[in-house]
Amino acid sequence: MRILVTGGAGYLGSVLCRQLLEAGHTVRCFDSAYFSADSVADLRGHPRFEFVQGNLVELECFPDLLTDIDGICHLAGLANDPSCDLEPEMTELANYRATVELADRALGAGVRRFVFASSCSVYGAGTGLSLDESAELHPVSLYAQSKVRAERRLNEMVARGLEPVHLRQATLFGLSPRMRFDLAINVMTLHAVKKGRVFVLGGGEQWRPFLHVADSARAFVRCLEAPSSLVAGQVFNVGSDGENYQIRDLAKLVVDQVPGAHLEEAPGDADRRSYNVCFEKIHRVLEWSPEVTARDGAIEIRDALSRGEFSDFDSPRYYNIKTHQRNQETPVAEGGEPLRGSFLPFALPSIGEEEIAEVVEVLRSGWVTTGPRTRRFEEAIRDYTGAADVVAVNSCTAALHICLASMDIGPGDEVITTPVTWPSTANVIVHTGATPVFVDIERDSFNIDPERIEEKITDKTKAIIPVHMAGQPVDLDAIHEIADRRGLTVIEDAAHAIGAEYRGRRIGSISRFACFSFYPIKNITTGEGGAIAFTDPADGERLRRLALHGITKDAWNRYTAEGSIHWECIEPGFKYNLPDLCAALGVHQMPRLDGFIETRRRYARLYRQALLDCPEVIVPNVSDDIRHAHHLFIIMLRTEMLKLDRDAFVQALKKENIGTGIHFRSLHLQPYYRDRFGFTPDDFPNASFTSERIISLPLYPGMAEKDVLQVANSVKKLVKYYRR
Repeated sequence: MRILVTGGAGYLGSVLCRQLLEAGHTVRCFDSAYFSADSVADLRGHPRFEFVQGNLVELECFPDLLTDIDGICHLAGLANDPSCDLEPEMTELANYRATVELADRALGAGVRRFVFASSCSVYGAGTGLSLDESAELHPVSLYAQSKVRAERRLNEMVARGLEPVHLRQATLFGLSPRMRFDLAINVMTLHAVKKGRVFVLGGGEQWRPFLHVADSARAFVRCLEAPSSLVAGQVFNVGSDGENYQIRDLAKLVVDQVPGAHLEEAPGDADRRSYNVCFEKIHRVLEWSPEVTARDGAIEIRDALSRGEFSDFDSPRYYNIKTHQRNQETPVAEGGEPLRGSFLPFALPSIGEEEIAEVVEVLRSGWVTTGPRTRRFEEAIRDYTGAADVVAVNSCTAALHICLASMDIGPGDEVITTPVTWPSTANVIVHTGATPVFVDIERDSFNIDPERIEEKITDKTKAIIPVHMAGQPVDLDAIHEIADRRGLTVIEDAAHAIGAEYRGRRIGSISRFACFSFYPIKNITTGEGGAIAFTDPADGERLRRLALHGITKDAWNRYTAEGSIHWECIEPGFKYNLPDLCAALGVHQMPRLDGFIETRRRYARLYRQALLDCPEVIVPNVSDDIRHAHHLFIIMLRTEMLKLDRDAFVQALKKENIGTGIHFRSLHLQPYYRDRFGFTPDDFPNASFTSERIISLPLYPGMAEKDVLQVANSVKKLVKYYRR
């Protein structure tokens, strides 16, 4: 058989891989190497052994993992109570969700046999002695609870053809190529040999069953090879009735094997877990019995220690919790391990099969430039926003430029905007010959501060361009009150804000102009693209003309059967039209917009919840009377509380496999605007302050909740380590 062993380089997995090879099976070992993969290094040259390094919670990165596989031994996950208690979110992801996903993928690949490493700890605070597989479950720990949930979910897949086999193992002990000294018998023997004493806390009255790691591996092999009629959908307690011990008796057994060692009892809270387990079923059904006793295991470990093996027995590599703590607390830049196994890009577009099919159809049609699909896209935006109409163009930059040009803004004029924006917002003002006039931002929203606008208005001011930063609308009522009173036009830079709402009205239906962006990382995309939503129908004709050389509006139609062969150049325009090839994406992205925003909103809420207990991180306020488009999730570092600046923090996140962005370093600090207009950092103190502290975290529908939690935990990991 060809067997996938998840966690194959671990304490049990490294033993199991060897037994499977000895039995003639082919083994694909999947392991994150979180504790190192040295335990299977000697197997790398074996013709029937393959090692795949990867993280269980990132199965989507390994589409061929189940190719040609006949059965699965699923061992991977957080493997004891302290580790799960330290990382509850990862316990949910790795021990439950990833297990379910692996089983689902197994069914998709035609793999039926799924041997699951469960635990006798599911009996928890078990009542009575000799608990069999039908006993009521009382999981006490998060680890045990995750096993119970996974068992139940796997059983639900039996109807789809899965053959789950649940092995509720006793507590393991014994030597392994990936040795552990955080298991009861192993650590007791270590203390007896190295310290001459074994401590028992709280009286040691708890019952536990014990199982040698090699015997556990034999049980997995037996369940893989057994007929479906014996094991499919079955639960087996794995151990021996004779190897149930109360902890104090186990400690005495260990001490008796180490001359000179003694037992010490110490006060302490007794562990609530206690279970004495019956193992009759696996002996009867599978004719399996363990071969190594607890006494044998203590002697085995004693002798290995006496030979000088494991001289570095205090190393974190022998203790799961120590390794988890080190990796959770130590940045990669300082020698730690990333919480993610693969790089998470800052942003990716969400392109579906409908979009792909539409693009192919455009290519096949022979009409790839501006045409009927562009108009369909415009109508979809118009109907969604409630605008009078929409002109689609090839970028938001083009949209802003055309709006200014349609107002005949030029030399001697001034346009008010924010310095915290992409350069194009101000660049297009410069391109008209007008002067950009910056107004500082609100520190808690990153949006232009309406209270500071009035003082910047002169008799040369013609328009105000507010930017809806990150997808949160500005205070449009306040801005319109000023604009209306002073005779100014409001042009909304809504590059981030398609789908946003202000006091019940969608962006695009409020101001004279609103300009959208459909760049690949935006809420919807056309590859490259933009649009102008306008509220006065009289603006439409000139906007369309300026978008295509200044020639008559139906110029694109001149090659059709109905179109005129003549066109006229009315005024100098621009080559800003959006082609059908791009609009083909947009016509199918628009119906998905609300779903995209809802996913973004959910992930933003997860970020907020995860970062609540992190005082070094500020998240921007969200107004109650708006609908945020959640294009970006921006945090602001309190760098005065950290030992590193924002740029170093971003580099540290990159090493943690987290992509980020900076939106934006203020334009008054950029060389062109700084030098031409003589700006200093003090001219716009809020913009200067945020420029050196903001970071945009990944936020897009293609992410999963696990990605959000990994990003948040990586941020907290760095904050904790670099805290002053």
